[in-house]
Amino acid sequence: MKTTSSPLLSLAVTSCLAFLTCAPTLSAQTATQNIPLNAGWNSVWLEVEPVYPDDHANTPGQTRTPAEVFTSPKVTNVITPNPSATTAEFFAENPANLPTTINQALWQQWIRSNPAGNNNLRMITGNRPYLIQSSAPGTISITGKVRFQRPTWVADRYNLIGFGLAGTPASPALPTFAEFFAPASTTHQASRIYRLDAASGSWTLVNSAATMTSNEAYWIFSSGPSDYMGPVAVDFKGAPAGKLSFGGPSDVQQVGNGVDATPLDLEEIVFSNLSQSQPVAPTLDLIEADPGPGNLALHVVKPNSTNLEYTLGNRIDSSPGPTPNPANLDEIVESRSTKTLTLGAKRNWNSGQAGRTNLYRLQTGGKTLFWLPVSATNTDVLSPTDLLPESNVAKVKGLWIGEINVNGVSSLTEDGAPIRTAAAPAPIRLLLHSDESGTVRLLSQVTIMKTRSADPSIRPLPVLVVDEKRIPFFEGIKERSGKKIGIRLESVAFDMPRDTSRSAQEDPDQQDGILDDLIDFIVAESTNSSSNWRDGAGLYSTRTAVTPAAIESYLRFRSLRPPTLKEVYHSTLRCEGALGAGKTVRTRPGTLSMDSFHRSNPFRHAFHQKHAKGPRIIRELSIVFNPEQTVADQLLGTFREEITGLTKSRIIMTGNIRMQRVSPVGTLE
Repeated sequence: MKTTSSPLLSLAVTSCLAFLTCAPTLSAQTATQNIPLNAGWNSVWLEVEPVYPDDHANTPGQTRTPAEVFTSPKVTNVITPNPSATTAEFFAENPANLPTTINQALWQQWIRSNPAGNNNLRMITGNRPYLIQSSAPGTISITGKVRFQRPTWVADRYNLIGFGLAGTPASPALPTFAEFFAPASTTHQASRIYRLDAASGSWTLVNSAATMTSNEAYWIFSSGPSDYMGPVAVDFKGAPAGKLSFGGPSDVQQVGNGVDATPLDLEEIVFSNLSQSQPVAPTLDLIEADPGPGNLALHVVKPNSTNLEYTLGNRIDSSPGPTPNPANLDEIVESRSTKTLTLGAKRNWNSGQAGRTNLYRLQTGGKTLFWLPVSATNTDVLSPTDLLPESNVAKVKGLWIGEINVNGVSSLTEDGAPIRTAAAPAPIRLLLHSDESGTVRLLSQVTIMKTRSADPSIRPLPVLVVDEKRIPFFEGIKERSGKKIGIRLESVAFDMPRDTSRSAQEDPDQQDGILDDLIDFIVAESTNSSSNWRDGAGLYSTRTAVTPAAIESYLRFRSLRPPTLKEVYHSTLRCEGALGAGKTVRTRPGTLSMDSFHRSNPFRHAFHQKHAKGPRIIRELSIVFNPEQTVADQLLGTFREEITGLTKSRIIMTGNIRMQRVSPVGTLE
């Protein structure tokens, strides 16, 4: 590799120890990164993403421009490489000419003194390298949102990348390059790592015994594909979304025994210690908690070795702010081993917002630091919502078709095993609709039609029909064999749950004393002294006492399909969240389910005596849209699904999703 002493080809890594602190006046997912700058060029690994606050009048949640971020006049030039740029461009280009003769296909730049037309760096995003030129030494502070972020490597080329590291130049010591990359020495060799020498202003090979600096960007070669994140790898189900989410309280478990039992929602974090000899002890430091009465608290939870219950451990850090000795997760991960740690969330608030997010700093034990937002929802406060501001609803209103590319799946035989790359990607279609208020619904089918009119001067309007009984009231939009038909779209992978409301399952012509409908069967079973239905014994003595929960419990109890069970299914399923850049859409816990006699239950066969029913199957979907969306009426993001009931273990599928808006109609018929 060619090196140069030119001041700008060294565009890179001046000593930029960046101390990160939480911004106390902003949300609990926001932090401030303090970046020391030398006079000249500095290479910074920016962890925070500067965005407008959610209550901003015009651009809530959108990323800021360079001029808004780099307000200090000492910052004169900011350059970042495009991900597609080649190594030769970075190391062979004359740095003295780079700011004025920039190859815009390979570089993005912002120059304070330049006309706007010569600047092609429009937004500042987080978890990205930036080459910053400063006219004088000093420190700049950048505030923005943070998320859990895995390093992204491009194979067989140099990557400009940095890490969050635990330690100081004094004590505890920061890791050396040799220590940090020892487990990946064949993929990331210390002999192929370059940093900027501040004294000479040129790129130089690092000394393997030299210490790394937190958030300093280095040119690091990746020999083949890599997912290396440090001596200790960490994973959890919300990792692609950038936060650990406990959802709502529907799956709360009692941890402990008797009066001391604590209701907690449980999630797991997997640590893999790649070191050859050094055991590690992961820690978690509460940086900032969402304000308000009560709190969202985390506890260490351990499986009880003598039974199938859990034992309550210590509470994790209840005092916001960086802690010299953060909370130990009470586990030691031995070298060359993997351990799954369980955390429990307790919702100790009953007023304010339904959803809360705390910001933690996770130290893996291998001297690597990650931001970890942790969220939970208390549906007892109010219905969870993440609706878009009214000004942005129109941008996503209507019907969206998504194509999911599933490329990762958990093992069917190894419970708790990490997600592995699928042998071949699997395509799945998804239908979502966002209405006039921004509320998102999952659909299994929809027919695009138009209104009828007897007057040719009245222009017909497009409609979206999900209730098939409503189709005769509208007109088709496509002609086939002399008839106008609608365009039907289906998502066979996502059938709707059964409608288990009493109104849907009761017989309007029900007569007293006769078992006319499902409600009568439930009352009769509940009041039968010889019944084996333990969960319903004596609870539903009247028809008005029968609830959807009673119906679901009765279906699980039955060995054969009740003859009066109606095949009535929901036409849509309301989701949490919203469509849009940086937004998340997820199904409400426990709502996307198949009961034992569901029409799509894969284990049930209507005419096979040994397969008269199947297990209850629950699916949990989440889609996290990328913060940057470049194409109108198109959304890109990541997909995750968890399935329970198909096997003894939980099945997890991950992949990418591309959604396209096909209709702007905001209502469903």
